[in-house]
Amino acid sequence: MNTKQNIFLWTLYDFANSLVSIVFFLYFAQWIVIDRGLPDLWFNLTFTVSTVFLIFTAPFAGVLLDKYWRRITGLRWTSVATAILYGICAMFAISNNNIGAIIFFTLGLFIYQLTFTFYTPLINDIASPEKRGRISGYGVAANYLGQFTGLLLVLPFSNGTLNLFGASPRAETLLPSVIAFIIISLPMLFFFKEPFKEKQMSQFVSSTKELIHKTKELLLYPGVGLFILAYFFFNDAVLTAANNFPIFMQQVWGVSDTIKTYILLGIIFTSAIGGLVSGFIADRFGHKRTLVFITAGWIFILPFIGFVSNFKLFVIATTIMGFWFGANWAVSRSVMAYLIPPQGNNLAFAYFNVIERTSSLVGPIVWGLVVSGLVSMGSYRYRLATLAVSVFIVLGLWVLLKVKSDKVVV
Repeated sequence: MNTKQNIFLWTLYDFANSLVSIVFFLYFAQWIVIDRGLPDLWFNLTFTVSTVFLIFTAPFAGVLLDKYWRRITGLRWTSVATAILYGICAMFAISNNNIGAIIFFTLGLFIYQLTFTFYTPLINDIASPEKRGRISGYGVAANYLGQFTGLLLVLPFSNGTLNLFGASPRAETLLPSVIAFIIISLPMLFFFKEPFKEKQMSQFVSSTKELIHKTKELLLYPGVGLFILAYFFFNDAVLTAANNFPIFMQQVWGVSDTIKTYILLGIIFTSAIGGLVSGFIADRFGHKRTLVFITAGWIFILPFIGFVSNFKLFVIATTIMGFWFGANWAVSRSVMAYLIPPQGNNLAFAYFNVIERTSSLVGPIVWGLVVSGLVSMGSYRYRLATLAVSVFIVLGLWVLLKVKSDKVVV
């Protein structure tokens, strides 16, 4: 099913889901922590809890996909559920209901991340092995273009120009992004053509046993287990820092939401370029070799951004960091694609989805403990938090070096 229409629809869906995620990333985080006073640790635990949920569901869904289900059907159900849960979260935010908002944000985040268990494996249907790097790059570029669009879409709400619900500006931004996600994702959900798979009846007990068996086989397959461990380590640090970035900018630099939006737009622009260019570089010079370079770069970039004291240098560094964000997602996805066994790729991508989207399992706890336990240090505690999570990147690079390389003729 390697058609231009399928590739377009696949990238369009990445555009749609990133649009809603960036708005919740920037504005819900600040609304619940800064406006409503929820401790940083409790906000970070939403990522840990959603990760735990995903760990117990995504691999099981992967086994069922390999044997019984069609991916597009699962994507349809989870996309609708994401819109409903995030929509309810937005309504609670509008009414200043902290508890309801944080509960449905956690549930919405979990289901949103579960969508990628169905979405990501479709890359093997729409791209041949020699083109997966660049197709993955297209998806990442579309993802960041969606984030760019999402920030521009809600900017009138965040700066108070538009106020439809009589709520605070940050709460006003959430519901419009959910509506946009619903509309833009419809073409993928209705028109994507997936190879036909004959329906079969599944049994829970046998499927669970099969999950355990296939998981053991997968983790023992050359390179897969090591890569999953490496990606867990360095992506945990990257995601934790990213999830707390809006709060970091507010607490350390005290800039307005408009300035934050412009900074993120710069990051998103360079991320799109990084995602696109890195796919071609990985296809040319080797996927693992490229990822090693990217991971090593994070060891210097993240602490520098955490401790730089000049705001202009901070903006320059974060803009450069965007290249690394885009490259990180694109090349990691293509590395997983060449490592996995020919059969059972849905299960492999299910585990990869857990790591790619929610490896924020330990990092958020470390970050939350640092910033909540060192209140007396003021904003400096946020700088220390970036250093604390950088340790995970070093561990990830060490493990990544042990992963087998793809054979590339240079």
